[in-house]
Amino acid sequence: MSAILQTIGGMGLFLFGMGIMTSGLKKLAGNRLQKWLARSTRNPVMGACTGATVTALIQSSSATTVAAIGFVAAGLMSFTSSLGIIFGANIGTTVTGWMVALLGFKLKLGEAALPLIFIAALCYLVKRVRPLRGFGKALAGFCLIFLGIGYLQAGLEGYQGAIDLGNWNTSSWSGRIALVFVGIVLTLVTQSSSATVATALTALNASLIDLPQAAAVIIGADIGTTATAALATIGGTTASRRTGFAHVIYNIMTGVGAFFLLPFYLLLVERCWPGLSGQSPEVVAVSFHTTFNVVGVVVALPFTRPFGWLIERLFRERTPPLLAAFEKGLLHDSHAAVAGLVRGCRLIGYETVSRVDSVLRGQPPPGPAGIADILAAVSGARQFAMGIEGGEDEEHLDSELVFECIHMLDHAERMAERLEERERIATLLTEPELKESGEGFAGLLCGLASVLEADERIADSRDALSEVARELESGASSYRQGLIRKAVARDMSGEELNDLLDARRWLRRVSHHAARIAFHLERMDGERCSIQEKN
Repeated sequence: MSAILQTIGGMGLFLFGMGIMTSGLKKLAGNRLQKWLARSTRNPVMGACTGATVTALIQSSSATTVAAIGFVAAGLMSFTSSLGIIFGANIGTTVTGWMVALLGFKLKLGEAALPLIFIAALCYLVKRVRPLRGFGKALAGFCLIFLGIGYLQAGLEGYQGAIDLGNWNTSSWSGRIALVFVGIVLTLVTQSSSATVATALTALNASLIDLPQAAAVIIGADIGTTATAALATIGGTTASRRTGFAHVIYNIMTGVGAFFLLPFYLLLVERCWPGLSGQSPEVVAVSFHTTFNVVGVVVALPFTRPFGWLIERLFRERTPPLLAAFEKGLLHDSHAAVAGLVRGCRLIGYETVSRVDSVLRGQPPPGPAGIADILAAVSGARQFAMGIEGGEDEEHLDSELVFECIHMLDHAERMAERLEERERIATLLTEPELKESGEGFAGLLCGLASVLEADERIADSRDALSEVARELESGASSYRQGLIRKAVARDMSGEELNDLLDARRWLRRVSHHAARIAFHLERMDGERCSIQEKN
């Protein structure tokens, strides 16, 4: 009974420690790692290096993969770039195994972890210094990991002689497959491939299983860890499904390759380093984990584009483009969620402004998005914005940026609704004076749309649009009086008078909304720059 409790408790401490350490490391780094993750992906090779580095730093391949899924869904990263990150994350996650093999068994850090936990608690209590608080949390998680390994090791040692795994002989195909399946199931249960690897290494250290059996379980852990990525795609966009299932398919392919590589690897180790398997089997097992992941990345990188093409054919686009940026999976991270919200708002602004521009020129709409699509996107954006919350111990939620986005969405919605007033638009396009004003206004809208499409900062657009809005507002009274005089002089009918007044009122209101959109976009740009300087 004592062995069972120690094993279960050790596993719990390890899982809890991994979660706390990952959270602490993410807090310590702030959103710098995520920005690096989003920007350092110019090609698959750079993406693989970035994915491996970020995963090694935050000690969670699942966190890296889920972040990549969110960035792709929000349009902050291309799908092809995310593939490199997914490939590299598998290499980065092997660092945990090296920590367990070299520190957990060689240095026996369990007892040393107790005073370190006290130091970690003192650091965590300093609430005003966020980096120190993050360091304390990461250190506490690190200590819990090795306390867990100590209990796990003691518990598994109690099973020596009580469990016979001889029937699962890795020299046979069936035995090897069964052990891979054990690794998959254990990872699905714990939702942590690192926990499965640590358990396999601890069982190997306790002589409960042999080296080939431990290696087979580790292969299963690499396959089982894809469950988190698959779950992250539920209810998500097509982009998120592509990224998540690319991770699943890639890891299965790597696992199959490792499955056939295992006997040759063990033979190579025995010939090149005789006795190493007996002296340090944990190191050999972790080396195998790193080796087959590195080989998998090296083999996969030249085929990144064909692989991406295959995934895109398997998962065709179903989510409306205007809603793609509002991926619910981003809501767990306020910084990533706000970045997605900003991008989505700019895209909505572009579609709305472009459509008004084309209408004023008497041209067909520039894209497939209709008025109903724009209004649905505005509604989706609002719901997404309301779902953004500060995470645990989050010091700063970019609330000002969110508010600017909501204000901008409000004016984009009103502008889109004006596009449904077809009679007023028709009058505006037939009356010479109004048509001339509309075409001049359309030129400014075209410039604003170009800036939004290129994702550039709003420069002179706001001032020019504001000036047009002021001119239309100040000239409303004189224009109305002139039309009334014509109506009184019987130069036009009362119906024509109402139509012209309504058409100019339409132009005046649309110009106001366009000016306010540009104003809030400029404020959004300023907030983004301010946040970047702080970080």
